[in-house]
Amino acid sequence: MKNGLIRYLAILSAAIALTGCASFRNNEIAEVKSLPDVSQYQNKPSVFVEASFYSGEPDKAASEVPAARQEVQKMIGKILDESDLFSKYSFNTTDKQGMDYTLHIDIYNHGNHGRAAVSGVITGLSFFIIPGAATDHYTFKARLTDNTGQIVSEVTNKDSFTSWFGIWFLPVAAKTPAKAYSQTIENQLKAALKELVESGKLKYSQASPRISSNLLARR
Repeated sequence: MKNGLIRYLAILSAAIALTGCASFRNNEIAEVKSLPDVSQYQNKPSVFVEASFYSGEPDKAASEVPAARQEVQKMIGKILDESDLFSKYSFNTTDKQGMDYTLHIDIYNHGNHGRAAVSGVITGLSFFIIPGAATDHYTFKARLTDNTGQIVSEVTNKDSFTSWFGIWFLPVAAKTPAKAYSQTIENQLKAALKELVESGKLKYSQASPRISSNLLARR
């Protein structure tokens, strides 16, 4: 019995190595092609970013995944660099006190993992001839507070992507779960930032006009 199980697992492992996997975004929120242009403002706010990643649904028994924090910060930093929405930003807690705002970002990964497991078993038993699917759902929460700790604005959006497993997906194997994940989270972040800027919650201003030295001389 034990030898038979080992043989079965070996065959299944070989099938997994040969199978294809493709992930497709479900686009539950609109694609954000570009963020608001704030280049006309000389005074832009600064922000401390506090980001956390959780496994589980929000407002339930979700567990934080500290190992994901560095990768999430990297993704957020990439979008903030491209957007030029802030005069400066930092993930370092020592910089928090000197910032205009704190942007709290909480990302929750949840879904029908039980159904995904059953689907995976069926796919494996058919040697990946019958495709299986698993959907990753993401709830993105952004909370903006001022330097006194008062909540300025809160934004929540939801999106997901579905991964399909089976030999039929070999031609689109370049659509990896990692790629779908990064594109989904980045778009959720852009959507949240766009809403914050367009709502007027983030304060931008022109520089104070300088008084000409000639006018000062006349006084």
